[in-house]
Amino acid sequence: MTVDLQVLPIFVVITAVLALIPFVAMGEPNFDPYHPRKNPHLPYFLPTPHNVTFIKGQEAILQCAVENRGTKTVVWRKEPQSNPLTIGKTRFVADQRFRIENLEHSLSWNLHIRDVKASDSGIYECQVVAKKRKIRQHIELNVDVSSEAIKPKITINGTLFMEKGQTLRLVCNATGSRYPPDAIDWFKDGSKIKSNGRVALTSDVSLAESTISSILSVRRAMLEDAGTYVCRTSDLQVTSARVNILNTDTNNEKRESSGVTSIGSGTYEVQRSEQDPHNSKRPLHPNTVLVGFIVTLLLLKCRIIS
Repeated sequence: MTVDLQVLPIFVVITAVLALIPFVAMGEPNFDPYHPRKNPHLPYFLPTPHNVTFIKGQEAILQCAVENRGTKTVVWRKEPQSNPLTIGKTRFVADQRFRIENLEHSLSWNLHIRDVKASDSGIYECQVVAKKRKIRQHIELNVDVSSEAIKPKITINGTLFMEKGQTLRLVCNATGSRYPPDAIDWFKDGSKIKSNGRVALTSDVSLAESTISSILSVRRAMLEDAGTYVCRTSDLQVTSARVNILNTDTNNEKRESSGVTSIGSGTYEVQRSEQDPHNSKRPLHPNTVLVGFIVTLLLLKCRIIS
């Protein structure tokens, strides 16, 4: 086999250039062999806020969403501390205000801090532990101490005692810590109440006051409408009230034969003055004695005259 000496140098040059291409690529400033676009099977973070602010007393939520996590573990820590706050869903600090929220089949591994304080401010790290390196994302938490957060509250108002046939009306007011709850559900004796011909449900939301109000109206209340009414918000605030329905249907006719008269809802006995024929020892009235004495004198006078 003969090789053309003029072609040989060109072949050597081409071979050398092809061999240097990987090294040239690795020298690029943006080259990352672990980037998901280079290796789509590696975990990577989805876009989430990197700087969040919460009012003192609120529940702070630091978001972290991971794609292609597989069996790898998500770890949260606060810089510059080396000890983790959470590993997976397990809390590794004594402070019970910290917890992880990860729903089944969800990509989110959000860190929740209940009743957030000024000391909770700082840089937090969401980390995915891989074989060759740790994939990190940082979130800055700011706590506003200039104003206190509104504490969630729920109340029921309305008439708890009413007569049958009147309109039953209850008002449930609920306040959220930052935003009003999304909805309010009503229950009676454990069963959810729905609108129908007699039952009406109306709601009103105030974003300025972080409040939602729900009005339950039941027209022509019946005795079976009495019971325990519960209102529950979408953020699981719950309160209840007991409603009593009074039956005021009464017979106001006087029952003389039995000596009893019914007045309203009370019953009173009518006392009759009747002389007891068997009571012979009852003392006589003084006037009766005087009349008898005068009659006796008149009879004696008549006998004398005759």
